[in-house]
Amino acid sequence: MIRRNFIAAVSSLTLLASATSALAEDVVLRFSNWLPPTHPILTDMIEPWAAEVKAATEGRVSVQILPALGAPGAHFDMVRNGVADIAFGVHGYTPERFKLTEMVELPFTAENAQVNSIANWRTYQKYFMEANEHEGTHLLGLWVPGSYQLFTRAGVEGVDDLDGLRIRVPGAIVEQIATKLGLVSISSPLTEAYDQISRGIIDGMFQTYGTVLDFNMSEHMPVVMTVPGGFAASSQFIVVGDAAWNRISPEDQEAINALSGEAMVSKFATVWQAHNAKAIDELMAGGLTRIELAGADLDEMKERLAPIWDQWTEDAKAKGVDADAAVAFYQEQLDEVAEELGVDRN
Repeated sequence: MIRRNFIAAVSSLTLLASATSALAEDVVLRFSNWLPPTHPILTDMIEPWAAEVKAATEGRVSVQILPALGAPGAHFDMVRNGVADIAFGVHGYTPERFKLTEMVELPFTAENAQVNSIANWRTYQKYFMEANEHEGTHLLGLWVPGSYQLFTRAGVEGVDDLDGLRIRVPGAIVEQIATKLGLVSISSPLTEAYDQISRGIIDGMFQTYGTVLDFNMSEHMPVVMTVPGGFAASSQFIVVGDAAWNRISPEDQEAINALSGEAMVSKFATVWQAHNAKAIDELMAGGLTRIELAGADLDEMKERLAPIWDQWTEDAKAKGVDADAAVAFYQEQLDEVAEELGVDRN
């Protein structure tokens, strides 16, 4: 009896040691990257964050950057299904999948990337997180890279010149905006944008200053039409799959969460804001013509685009959230975050 108890105890200790060892094993998160290797999202945001994760977990968790394992719009499902462990993505590339994140894509919000991103993150946490739109993954953060303004070919001088222009659209909200303005929508991911504009397949696109500069598209789009707060924005995210996340010990999960959420959102958006500010200076110095809508033209633009806000509110309510309260909180946060940072929201 004593011998059997001794053997059972030893077996239990062995199993415990084995389980502890399994928990202590290093975790390598495979990151599928569909961006150019020199893009600021990779070099100034994801790679530094990955280095912080490795340091905070004392090397137990690392991020391995891999070439794209699929198309840009497929990355959320790739992470959820375990094809990749972690990825960056754009919500608008999968229309209708992420209805609640569309709030930050709506017109006339805030041009400052950091202000908009932090206000959006706080709103998403308070009103939208429980809707679990990112089911099957652990959401590390979501942000916007500044607002979209309308970049077009030469010859565009005002609102009356927009009718019939062929415009690349990256998602459902931008497509709605294009339709309201009489534009012809051509849907495509960002990776195809340079080819489309350089070959004359499109006449322009809603885009940030930084991206126009990064993808060398300014010579083909020498005119930008602007409105306060921007025409739209790109809601972007990083998720890690549940299966991969569960391989990480609770202590290391806590360390990663401390580097994610609002800390990640603020840091990434700060990089975007600085990048956009620099891009504006470079593009203007390079001869970009800026048309700033004001007065009657701006009033007309707001009137045309108002139904898009109304439609989103209805769609969000159908998801079971208090959309009116969320929008009110978001607008309050835009002003509060701007005051916290000591900057203008636009």
